Amino acid sequence: MSRCFDLARRGIGAVSPNPPVGAVLVHQDKILSEGFHHYFGGPHAEVDAISKVAEKDRSLIGSSILYVSLEPCCITGKTGPCTELIIAEGIKEVRISALDPNRSVAGKGVERLRSQGIHVIEGILREEGEQLIRAFNTNMRLERPHILLKWAQSKYGYSGIEGQQIWLSETPSSLRAHRLRAEADAIMVGARTVATDDPSLTTRAYPGKSPQRVIFDPNGRLTENYKVFDDDGCLVHYYSLQPNHGIKRKHIRCVQLNDDLHMPEQIMQDLFNHQVGIVLVEGGPFLHQQFIRMNLWDEAWVIRTQHPLAHGLVSPNVHGVLLAKEQAERDTIIGILNEK
Repeated sequence: MSRCFDLARRGIGAVSPNPPVGAVLVHQDKILSEGFHHYFGGPHAEVDAISKVAEKDRSLIGSSILYVSLEPCCITGKTGPCTELIIAEGIKEVRISALDPNRSVAGKGVERLRSQGIHVIEGILREEGEQLIRAFNTNMRLERPHILLKWAQSKYGYSGIEGQQIWLSETPSSLRAHRLRAEADAIMVGARTVATDDPSLTTRAYPGKSPQRVIFDPNGRLTENYKVFDDDGCLVHYYSLQPNHGIKRKHIRCVQLNDDLHMPEQIMQDLFNHQVGIVLVEGGPFLHQQFIRMNLWDEAWVIRTQHPLAHGLVSPNVHGVLLAKEQAERDTIIGILNEK
């Protein structure tokens, strides 16, 4: 099952809003084949693993054990149900880590396999399996994107100075931040960050696709001259309360918000409706505070630096469960899980 997890992680950054899944087919304690979900809309892990069995070994499939990190689906979406493939291949035993939180599956895949006489064991390394699909679980349970907050702060707890561009973190931390971008479907910043830093919001420092860009400009003051509006193949979602007739390029979705509702909630719902499963909110502090005040976040990734900045914009403050702690030269990167 640990091998299934390793395989599943290879799909992170490419499969969302689907979950990352890995599968291993074992015959008499030897791996016959293995697979994972490579990209959204592509073959599921079980299909990938079974299709990779060598022709000379296909007679062994029926007497093999299939390990899967997530319950096999029993519905038809972009692909057919994996349960029917397992049944058709004559596999007699399936071992699963986590059950699928999708209400259309949620135990029904296991029931379908058992109804055909297949021996199913579930809950193997369940905690790790559920951790692997935590973003997908948010999507299914709350019907919104999984929201990650990310910021860097000085040794005294400040994130910057209003209107000034200041680099707090060191190069290794930037690599980790770009990895977060590569694993997200979209990256969000506010108009102040765009105007002050003119960021590109790409994954240039880490291999992987650049995320879609989400720009929150409630007053509708930005122009298309900033790098975030470049036509580089990434869709841009632009949100404002006022119409901005200066933003009109074809790759930019302009959405006017309703002032009667909480704006971050409106944005997240709209993004979810456009199949965005993971959003990385990079700032600035004003935008972070809106999400924190509404308890509209799932993870926070804080880069604690040794920069001596002792005044300016106070960094956000969140409470939760320690998800990860990494050292990047003199910087410490803390991952915090919101369990509220």
